Amino acid sequence: MVQLPSLIKLSSIASILLSSTAFAESYQSFSSLAYSQDKTIESHPFIDYHSKSDSDNLSLFSQYFFEERQALGPLNEFDYINSSSNVYALLSNNESESSTAYEGNGFGWENSSNSLIIGGQWISHNFLVGAGYSYTKYDVTYVSDRYDSDSYDRSDKGYSASLGYFILDDLVIRADYYYDDTKYDLYNDDNDYFNYSASYNLQLSGSDYLGFTYNVDEEFDIHHLSTRYFLALTQESHIVLGGDYTRDMSQYASDHWSINSSYYFNSKTSISAFFSKSEAYGESETYGIAASYFINKNYSVQAGYNTNDNDKYEADQDGYSLSFSAQF
Repeated sequence: MVQLPSLIKLSSIASILLSSTAFAESYQSFSSLAYSQDKTIESHPFIDYHSKSDSDNLSLFSQYFFEERQALGPLNEFDYINSSSNVYALLSNNESESSTAYEGNGFGWENSSNSLIIGGQWISHNFLVGAGYSYTKYDVTYVSDRYDSDSYDRSDKGYSASLGYFILDDLVIRADYYYDDTKYDLYNDDNDYFNYSASYNLQLSGSDYLGFTYNVDEEFDIHHLSTRYFLALTQESHIVLGGDYTRDMSQYASDHWSINSSYYFNSKTSISAFFSKSEAYGESETYGIAASYFINKNYSVQAGYNTNDNDKYEADQDGYSLSFSAQF
């Protein structure tokens, strides 16, 4: 006969297991509709150059995983290394314009572009194979005080391929190949390159983890290291700390680094902040804040603001973003 203390103990264990199961939401489909706006003012007083530009971006993104991904507590936090095959698609529109005054002359441009990106990853027997395709169509109009307006349109296509291998469940290496037919120089050369990466997840207690990713280009000129630390503070609250560093020696040696943090009050509500600094084209600093709220376990809204300051060129940029997400 089971004694009363034993029944109480078993009941407590069952309650904990049921409670954990209730909070462990799983999802396979993720979609988001996002809008962002950026305004930039730039000045080069030593050459009498001043410009301003505005950019509006609208995008629709959707991704489907063939296996459920379990949330780590917060409904938008998942394993550092994904091991589920997936497909994705992105549609986006950009409307931008710029005006410039240089030594008393005025000129500028207006651009409207639409993009499509599709791709996917197949992961099986420790191997990862991926492919992607992108297409962008531009309609550009140039305006000037001295010349008639001129318009043209063009389209760019790009392709990507990936091959990876899971050495361990928490360690994956991969090689990515990218090609696009955008003309970058006077010789009208296409652009193609390889990128190599390795990601490692150090699993700590419970759902806590410390993740690392290292990337390098085929010329070993651009090195990028990032890290992410996920920590449960209480049953409800969590914190995420992240950082990355890039050493770019492709043209002129420069350093870029950033730090970021997110605090989850509970599984549905969070605030985030980041700071980055870059030495490219003069030192620039970017600050940003954001907030996310889940209306229920499937729908959420996000809002953010960022600002960039470049003292050398007296350039200032402000950006705003708003998005709505659905996950099932």
